Amino acid sequence: MGEVWVAIEVRGLGQNGGAPQKISALADTGAVLTLLPADLLREAGVRPEERIQVGLADGSVMDREVGDARITVEGKSTACRVIFGAEKDEPLIGVTVLEQVGFMVDPVQRRLVPTQIKIR
Repeated sequence: MGEVWVAIEVRGLGQNGGAPQKISALADTGAVLTLLPADLLREAGVRPEERIQVGLADGSVMDREVGDARITVEGKSTACRVIFGAEKDEPLIGVTVLEQVGFMVDPVQRRLVPTQIKIR
């Protein structure tokens, strides 16, 4: 099984936002929120709203700013909370965005596949 990298577009939610920015990010089903480079988010017009502590898979905790953005994945968009990543942080798409735009990760084929939403 392998990593799944996806081309995404990010932009701010406000009228005064910057230009949409494109980046390739790792689809990470172990991450709840999406983490993108802070400079890219600022260029896209995303503004930090607050600071939060984020737990990592290795048990460590990092302190990062978060804000609201619009993320587009394979032509489908959603508004979401994003983490402003540090220079060393890898760009990640979290499971929240993947679920909101209707995709799941196929690690064998190394791609995103549409999900079927079931209502009972």
